[in-house]
Amino acid sequence: MPRRPQPPDSSAARAPQARGAAPQRSGDCLDERCAGRVVARFGSRYIVAVDRAAGDTAAGQELDAIGRGRRQDIVVGDRVHCSREQGLLVIEAVEPRRNLLFRADANRTKPLAANVDQIAIVFAAQPPPQPEFVWRALLAAAAAGVEPVAILNKIDLESAAALAALDEVARLGARVVRVSARGNPRGAAQQLEQVCRDRITLFVGQSGVGKSTLLNLLIGSELRTGVLSRRGTHGRQTTTATRWLAYGTRGAVIDSPGFHEFGLGHLSAAELARSMPDFAAVTQPCRFADCHHAEEPDCQVRAAVEDGQISRARYEFYRKLLAQDSGTMAAHSRK
Repeated sequence: MPRRPQPPDSSAARAPQARGAAPQRSGDCLDERCAGRVVARFGSRYIVAVDRAAGDTAAGQELDAIGRGRRQDIVVGDRVHCSREQGLLVIEAVEPRRNLLFRADANRTKPLAANVDQIAIVFAAQPPPQPEFVWRALLAAAAAGVEPVAILNKIDLESAAALAALDEVARLGARVVRVSARGNPRGAAQQLEQVCRDRITLFVGQSGVGKSTLLNLLIGSELRTGVLSRRGTHGRQTTTATRWLAYGTRGAVIDSPGFHEFGLGHLSAAELARSMPDFAAVTQPCRFADCHHAEEPDCQVRAAVEDGQISRARYEFYRKLLAQDSGTMAAHSRK
């Protein structure tokens, strides 16, 4: 079970603004210790943007780093403290996180990004939106206390399914934005700027929805390649790494090209239910205070499904998530 996110550290500084400069070897960091933010991850290797602290010879640089003891829980967005050891920058400690988001990878849940203000969920008129992808993103946002923003791209293509999905997302509490990256790139860039200004935004979206095009409009393709062309430990060219891209004076976007869906395995049944706004809207209490809305008698959420207040598709989605945690259903059912 992953460690629960820690409360924020108010002393944490903002990350420096990276403009695509190639990261330098940590030998350029002459001071024994420095602090900064993780701006990219390549397996067990990282890039740290060193704080612009007065008197620090590495200030403003992006340096190669590894975690102490090959620790694997460090993610993009983390505030870290580092030392230098045999020509390498070594991450010694991670500051308390405001939040932590996870990804699902090969039936495992792995940490993805930390200290995020909002999640931009990109979907499109074509290909048709997949509700479960959007629902998982909304759940992850709610559980982490992060604001969700739904961005419908390709609005020049008529799609009743996409508009219906957007309406549902709005009913579930997300801010909605409509853009056309190809049809009106200038207008799309302006809308994205309003969404992302002075915020730390994690962009997610399934293949073909135009997420990369939108990010290029916002950041610029020449800026996005600065931390991508890195060689892994076995000499392979790595091009699908989660990375932090500074935007404006205080904002940033986080992109994870290999992302498929949010991992929710770290959430308990109670946390899942609390993170579903349509469940939370049921005002009548269930018979049991710890009801997991599975097979318990006098469950008001199940009654709301029967009455049509909650869609059956949403409820089946919830039951599917419960079933993924082996034993949850049996352990908490009361026949």
